[in-house]
Amino acid sequence: MGTYHKSAAILVIGNEILSGRTREANAYLAAQKLFDRGCKLGEIAVVPDVQDAIVSALKRLRKKSDAVITSGGIGPTHDDITMDAIAKSFHVSVLEHAETLELMAKHYGDKKINEGRRRMARLPNGAEPILCEQSICPGAHIKNVYVLAGVPYIFESQLESILPDFGDDNHPFIRHEIDVELPESTFSKELESIQNRFQEVEIGSYPRMCGHKPCGKICLSSQDSDALKLAVRDVTLMLENL
Repeated sequence: MGTYHKSAAILVIGNEILSGRTREANAYLAAQKLFDRGCKLGEIAVVPDVQDAIVSALKRLRKKSDAVITSGGIGPTHDDITMDAIAKSFHVSVLEHAETLELMAKHYGDKKINEGRRRMARLPNGAEPILCEQSICPGAHIKNVYVLAGVPYIFESQLESILPDFGDDNHPFIRHEIDVELPESTFSKELESIQNRFQEVEIGSYPRMCGHKPCGKICLSSQDSDALKLAVRDVTLMLENL
């Protein structure tokens, strides 16, 4: 396997996310999977089921990332407009995918291929279907955009099928976490100094309370294992000396 998309953005589409009706899970899963493959996730954006909003966000994200993964809005109802928005952003039409219609006919029977099901067999012209084990209705891959379902178990299955296009099998991100039982203010200056010395290592501090006492974790991550080890050493020594 070689190196493919080194950076990515995720575009979550759906009024149900913005209204708080549905807790978003797909971007969280994709972030973990991309991290493990060494693909840098630069942004997660959420937009409503509005075509212009989808097109505008997609245009912006495509410019700043190697690839964009979308989640949501490819079902059978009136508010599932993602395929149309993707097609509009690439200035192409939306066409029924013959092979998907054949699969539907075999699965449901010819007489049960209603308008809603035909709607889920549409792809932007020039797109390749994204197939998975959990659904006969495909996602779509067109240029550097991957259009996936919003239903979590289908999204996960479709994501698994496209992950080989992302990151580098031989160069994943590595994460190391250090438990802390001190207020952040006691080590903030020293931690900034360590971060400045190790630009190739991402260092973050995540505080919380353990009862009435401050605690938390310092998280370090990098694709450079040697630099990560040195940064972990310095953070550990810094905490021991406080």
